[in-house]
Amino acid sequence: MLAAILNKFRIWSPAQRSMIARFPDHTEIASRAVAVQQDHNQIVAFYTKDSFYEREAERMIASVTRLGLNVSSTPIVSTGSWVRNASLKAEFLFNERRSKRGPLLYVDVDAVFHRDPWPALAELKGDVAVYYEPSDGRLIAATILINDTPAAQQLMEAWKDRCNSNPDIWDQVVLQEIIEENAASGVLQIDVRRLSSSFCWIFDRVSNEPVETVYIEQLQASREATRKKRWFGRINKRLARRRERVEEIERILFAPVQESEFANAQSTVPENLKPVD
Repeated sequence: MLAAILNKFRIWSPAQRSMIARFPDHTEIASRAVAVQQDHNQIVAFYTKDSFYEREAERMIASVTRLGLNVSSTPIVSTGSWVRNASLKAEFLFNERRSKRGPLLYVDVDAVFHRDPWPALAELKGDVAVYYEPSDGRLIAATILINDTPAAQQLMEAWKDRCNSNPDIWDQVVLQEIIEENAASGVLQIDVRRLSSSFCWIFDRVSNEPVETVYIEQLQASREATRKKRWFGRINKRLARRRERVEEIERILFAPVQESEFANAQSTVPENLKPVD
């Protein structure tokens, strides 16, 4: 009874705390064996100009570049609507898939990378891979692997066209509709694989499927975008948890790096596994 009462006032419940995946510090990143990256493996994202998403993009890029991975993040002009901005994802990814070669990994900018996801993603040989919520089967378009195949390009085009026709419908709802329609009709013959929650780990969601490794953590910027004004500037618990988690990660991610930390960590890595200039 007492615990239940206390949980009404606590920002974090014990179950939510248990979902926190430890974010690796600089020393741990430096000590890992780093494989030579292939130039055609690219991480892509976009964000709205002159918005708090610029900081989200800065954080995401910092988490990727310290892993030695290729990433590009494109600024766009806001439509003035959060849902309409999200619907721009389809056209952005259609253009990215058409103009780039090799596998693309799309990630919302309000994410951070814990480790290199490409070795695990290389096992997914289909056209695209997406994450589905285990509780209700909803597709979550925060992380999408788009392989370099004709069917993947066709799917991106179909998604773009339908989002452009229905900009007020959430982009991931549109994508799920198209995938399900084509699974029933077989028109596009799309091979859709499923990502585990390792690639779409929501930092405080108690329904996350258990995993051994978290590759990508989602920090839920939508909680900022959809925030409602409350008395005395108070914020709800969901937003308070997000802000605490962001602060915790940024303390690690943007902390000054001491050369001695990297020197000590690198000394434990065999010569043949160290990064290649």
